[in-house]
Amino acid sequence: MRSFSVLVLVVLATLLAPLAIATTWVTARVDDRQEYVDTVGPLADDPDVRSVMADAAAAAAVDALQQYVPVGLPSAVEKWARAAAGQVVESPDFPSFWRTANRDLHGDVIALLEDPDADTSGMLTVDASPLVAQVLLVLEERGIPVGLLPVVPLDVPVVERAKVAEAGPTYRTTHDAAGWLPLAWAVLAGLAVLLARGWRGRVRTAGLALLGGALGAGLVVLAVGPLTDLGVERAEVDNQAMVRVMLDAVLGSLSPYARTFLLAAPVGAVLVAASLWPRRERYVEEAPDWAHEPLPR
Repeated sequence: MRSFSVLVLVVLATLLAPLAIATTWVTARVDDRQEYVDTVGPLADDPDVRSVMADAAAAAAVDALQQYVPVGLPSAVEKWARAAAGQVVESPDFPSFWRTANRDLHGDVIALLEDPDADTSGMLTVDASPLVAQVLLVLEERGIPVGLLPVVPLDVPVVERAKVAEAGPTYRTTHDAAGWLPLAWAVLAGLAVLLARGWRGRVRTAGLALLGGALGAGLVVLAVGPLTDLGVERAEVDNQAMVRVMLDAVLGSLSPYARTFLLAAPVGAVLVAASLWPRRERYVEEAPDWAHEPLPR
């Protein structure tokens, strides 16, 4: 019965391990704005991100010119705008713009996830107005009268607000669970070790608990790909290429985070092996018969 209880506790700890890893990742990497920005910041060099932002900026610049400068525009203005937009997203200033835009986007996402009464109409967007302004400055060098234009706003849609809000209950539950799931795993593993028989049993149980934690980490790593695919499918937006690379970056940070817990595997294996090491038998040499005779007085 005692051994069965130890087994049950180890199994329960193993089942909790992937949940504990995933929830602590949410608070460590997703909730923290700077961590999020550092995670998606390198996407400024991604071709899909640059292509989506360049196309949107070029189209917004041309639309504004056609609206406010209806006559006198050269026929090549669209070609020039696309070339200017490509030049802008390839410039050294683009990574800084991208980080600032995502810092604002992160605030909007977290507010939407945390507030069950938040407005869910419309889209979450990236403010690309600075890119349009830079495109127009490049076009001005070609003699286009951009001074006639007001500030041209441009919000590039990323995902529907309602789609993000759907994840709100799960997010709030996950956020709350992040505080007690790791503690619950530690309590279950600790109880199993205390209930085990002898030092060998305790060492073996600790090793099995660590191996279970590593197994949970491996399951989390395997789940990252399917979770990304599901997120992209649920986004249902035109620029799915950008959504995919952003989700790849955010959810992809879960993989290295979970891999750190795989270090428990070799430690656990060593403990289990140590507990199974055969006992050394002690050979006691029998004393000769004369040793038991009383000493002469």
